[in-house]
Amino acid sequence: MPALRGAAGIGAAAVLVLTSGCGMLGIGGEEPESEEDRLVAMLNESFRIEGELMAAEFRIVQNCLEDEGFTVHDAWSMMAYQSPKVDSLTSYYPHEQFLIDPEEAAEYGFGQWANSPDGWEDPSAEDYYASQEEKWEDDGWEDPDNSEFEALPPAEQYAWYVAYQGAEYVEMAYGTESEWVEGFEGDYSEGEEFDEEELPEGELPEGEIDFEEESWEEPKPGGCQLEMIEALYGEPRLVEETWEGEGESSSYSYWTYRPQNPAENQESMWEDIEFGYTDSMADLQYEFLDCLAEKGLEDWEFDEYNGLPIWEFFAEIYYQNASDFEQERMMWGDSSVDVPPVPDDVGDSYEEWKAFEIQTAQDFADCGDQTGYAEASEKAYKELHFEAYKAIEEDTYSWQQDMNEYLSKAQELLDA
Repeated sequence: MPALRGAAGIGAAAVLVLTSGCGMLGIGGEEPESEEDRLVAMLNESFRIEGELMAAEFRIVQNCLEDEGFTVHDAWSMMAYQSPKVDSLTSYYPHEQFLIDPEEAAEYGFGQWANSPDGWEDPSAEDYYASQEEKWEDDGWEDPDNSEFEALPPAEQYAWYVAYQGAEYVEMAYGTESEWVEGFEGDYSEGEEFDEEELPEGELPEGEIDFEEESWEEPKPGGCQLEMIEALYGEPRLVEETWEGEGESSSYSYWTYRPQNPAENQESMWEDIEFGYTDSMADLQYEFLDCLAEKGLEDWEFDEYNGLPIWEFFAEIYYQNASDFEQERMMWGDSSVDVPPVPDDVGDSYEEWKAFEIQTAQDFADCGDQTGYAEASEKAYKELHFEAYKAIEEDTYSWQQDMNEYLSKAQELLDA
């Protein structure tokens, strides 16, 4: 294994500021105001640790690559990600999918008209999209400058990927070197689409994965990525996932190495939250649907995720006169959801359909107010998330301690 040399290079000193003074709570030892504040601080501390550890891993990989003569790196592949800081244990509520602010409902409805063939030509669509963008805060994400790497000859780019992850992994992901080069220099660069009918039946182009196969195994990482993994974590582990359904089963395997955050490794936790929410809201959901029926909106049913088929319903309206091509591309809702039949009085024109949507959104909002649905939904979802995170609190603090030890080890590798 080549030496993992010191942390000289772009941003190396900034990458591994361990902020050791944050302590377990990640807030300089200050006691949170409440138990929920403590759990929120715990989540944010986990985000910080993961972001710093990912950056450290990439810096170790870059040092290894530079030892092999690769001094220009693919900025996208080496870009560490840190989840944005949160101020709550919940990031959304199921009712937000169908209960719109009354003022917004009166102006834009559910906004489905803006996604329809006629809506694309509606001057109001631009205002609607602008209003939606204002809802989302800037998370500080900026695209990296990858111009230096992209200026390299294709063969040198391919060689970099092989040095990074190993030949077997790269061939699976990108195809052979000749195919990679042809993609830049051949007909592919002219925008010609690949015709899969030219292939023997059942075959896919190099680098494409057929997830409909009965099983698939990810190639083991190689190159400098494997050297980083072995130096920091030990041997990577192969994990197999299996799906069962309607007399068929399939599986795929992938490699993992960094211990997973307990908050992201609790499938049963999320299932408990959804089941608990369904139980808490069952009576109120019946009240809400009864209210809709009184307004002439009959046959609506909640799906397994406690949402309502808004998109599927309005797709039936807006795409009823669309071409087969447009319908195939856009009417892609969950086929298992029961969609209410389209009322006979919705009209025959886009303007009438849009007016119907706006009135429907207002009726939904009115029923939400009458039943107190949003308030009850927020209360139930918050309580369930609180209990779920509290249950893994001890495991999360233990994981944070382990990850901080890996950060210290990474710093030692970079200082060596």
